[in-house]
Amino acid sequence: MNDRLASLKRAWSCAECRKKTSFNRLSRLIIVTSSYWNLILVFALILTLNCSESAEVSSGFGLSGSSQECDTEGEVFPLPGSLENKCFTCLCKGGRVECEKQSCPSLQGCFLIVSDQKDGCCEVCKGCKLHNITYKSGAQIAQDCSTTTCSAGVLTRSPVQCYVPCKNPAPPKPGQCCPSCRTCYLNGREYRHGEEATLLGDPCVRCKCQMGSMVCSKNSCPVLSCPASNTYLEKGECCPRCNGSRTVYIPRTVCLLGEKAFPSGTSFRLDTCTNCTCMETTAVCERTACPPLECQPIHQAMTQGSCCPKCVEPEAQYPKDQCIFNDAIYKNEERWDVDNCRSCTCDWGKIRCTEQKCHKNLPCPWGYKLKYLPNKCCPECVGEDGVCTVFGDPHYRSFDGRVFNFQGACKYLLASDCRGKTFSIRVRNDARESRAFSWTRTVTLKVKEGRVTLGQKMRIKFNGKRVALPFGQGNLLIYQDGYSAMVETGNGVKLLWDGDSFLEVSVPHSMQGRLCGLCGNFNGNKADDFTTRRGGPANHPSAFGQSWRVGGKKACSRPEEVKGPEPLCQKNWRTRIKAEKLCNAIKSSVFSGCHKTVPIERFFKSCTLDMCECPQGRKCHCEVLTAYARACQRNGVDILDWREATGCSHKRKW
Repeated sequence: MNDRLASLKRAWSCAECRKKTSFNRLSRLIIVTSSYWNLILVFALILTLNCSESAEVSSGFGLSGSSQECDTEGEVFPLPGSLENKCFTCLCKGGRVECEKQSCPSLQGCFLIVSDQKDGCCEVCKGCKLHNITYKSGAQIAQDCSTTTCSAGVLTRSPVQCYVPCKNPAPPKPGQCCPSCRTCYLNGREYRHGEEATLLGDPCVRCKCQMGSMVCSKNSCPVLSCPASNTYLEKGECCPRCNGSRTVYIPRTVCLLGEKAFPSGTSFRLDTCTNCTCMETTAVCERTACPPLECQPIHQAMTQGSCCPKCVEPEAQYPKDQCIFNDAIYKNEERWDVDNCRSCTCDWGKIRCTEQKCHKNLPCPWGYKLKYLPNKCCPECVGEDGVCTVFGDPHYRSFDGRVFNFQGACKYLLASDCRGKTFSIRVRNDARESRAFSWTRTVTLKVKEGRVTLGQKMRIKFNGKRVALPFGQGNLLIYQDGYSAMVETGNGVKLLWDGDSFLEVSVPHSMQGRLCGLCGNFNGNKADDFTTRRGGPANHPSAFGQSWRVGGKKACSRPEEVKGPEPLCQKNWRTRIKAEKLCNAIKSSVFSGCHKTVPIERFFKSCTLDMCECPQGRKCHCEVLTAYARACQRNGVDILDWREATGCSHKRKW
C-alpha cells in the first residue's frame, strides 16, 4: 500500500464498446425529377447499426423514382438539401447519372487516426507538417543523401548509410549518394538489371542492380507514434510496425508520441540514436543511421551508451559446448528469452532461435477485448470492466449500456454485490433549487475497510471523519486524479467523483451477474436492467428507480408525489437560448475528433435539459461535457485541454 500511495498510478478502464454506424448495403439508388429541383437523388439505404449500447438512431428509408438522363459527360450533380451526403459523388456517365461512394484510404498500420475535416467522410491517418509543407503518412522523401519519412504525425530525418559489397567501387553517379559495384553480385548470386535484394545479415540494407552495377544503401527506421508495447516486427522485415490504432483530437500546440504529450517547441531525446522537437502537432526527429554490419544479427551486440550495434567475435573462437549472445555466455542446451516473442537455445556452439506466432485478429466473446498484456508476446482476450455513469439531472448509463433518466430526490442503492456482499454504493440525490429535477449530492461506498463518503466540493470522509488525500486504509486507496477524486478498492471496484454530480463506477469483469441496483445486473443484457429490488421487471425508469430507494423520508429533499413544473426552457426563451449556446460546445471542433466514435445526440439532449433547470451560478453543462470526454477516453479518443476551451476549468485542479 505504501508503494501505491507513493506512485498513485492511474488505472483507466474501458468498458463501453466503440460505437460505429456503417453502411452495410446500398440496396437501391434511383434518380428522379421534380418541378422544384432539376435533379433529386433518392437513396434507399439499409443501414446496419453496429452499436453495443443504447443510442437514438433512425433506421433506413426508401423512396422510388425513375432513372435520370443527362447531357454533359462528366458533369457533377450535387445532392440538394437534406439528401446531401459528402461520401457520394454523382456524375454524368454515358448519358445517365451515376453515383459512387468515395473510397477511403486504408488505415492499416496507422496508430493515430484523425477525422478528415475537409469532407467529413473518411477517417485519415495523421500526417506531418513542416515549414508549411504537408506530408501524408507513409510519404518518403529522399534529398541530399538523407531520407525524410512521415509516419502518423512523426517526421523522421536520417542520413543514408552506404554499403559497398565489393572492392574498388565506382564513385557515386550524378544524383546518387553511394558508390556502385561494377557487378551485380550479392548474397552468393548474380542479379539482373532492375532486380532488388536485401543483405542476408541486415534486412535494412537494400540493393538494386542498374545497368550491371549494384548500389546498396541503408536507411534508419522511422520513429513510430505508438508505444513500444504496441509494435511488432514481421520476420524478414527491416522496421517494426504499429499494431492497433487510436482516434485522437490533437490541439495545435501538442505532439503525441508513444504514451506522452509534448508541448510545441519542446526538444527531447527519444533514445541514444534519436533527438526530437515538437513543431505544432508534428514531432520532427533526427535519427542516426547505423552502418551495415558484415556479421549475422546473432553476432551483433550493443555496448552501453552506444547508438549502433557492433559485431562480436564469432562463435568459432569459443568452445563448442557454449554459445555467445549479446556478450553473454550460454552453456550447451541452455535456453534464454530474447524478448517476449523470441527464445533461443545453445546447440553445441550454434544458436537456434524460435519465434512465437500470434493471431492478430483473434475473435473475442462478448465482454472481452483483445489486449496486449505485460510480458506477453501475443494479445489475449481479456474481460472488460463494467462501467456505470451518473451525471446531471441525473442521467444514468448502466453497466450493460442502458441509458435512462431518473429524477428521484431521495437516497438510492446505486450498485451492490448482491451475492458476495463485498461492496455497496449508495447515492443521495438533492433537488437543490428545482422542483422538476435532482442531482447527485453525496456518494457512500461501503467495503470491508470502512465507509467512504464523497461529498460536494471534494469533501471526502472515511468512517465519518474528513480525510486529506492521498489516503489509504488496508487495500483501500483514495487519491487525486486531475479534477476528480479516484477511489480504488481491493476487489477491483473503482469510483471517479468530480465533487459535483459526475460519478463513474467501474467493476471488474469477474463480477458479471452478481450486481444489483440502479446500475443494473451486469449480465450483458441491457434489456433486463430495469429489474426491481423484488426481482420483477419495471416498465418505467421512475418505478425502477423508486424500487431501489433506501432510508426514510428524511433522506428525501422533496416529496415523491410532488410533480415539478415544466422546465424553464418551455416558458423562457432566454433560458433556452443560453442552454443551447453553452451546450453547443459538444458540437464544436474541440470534440470533433470523437464525434464518429461516440455520438453526441443523447449528451446534447441531456445538456439542454440540465441547463433549463440549472441553479444560479452553476455551470451544469460542464457535467455533461465531463461525461462525454470520459466516454471518449474509454473508447480510445483523448480530448486534450477541453476544459480550458469550454470554460469548464472553474474547478481547482488539486
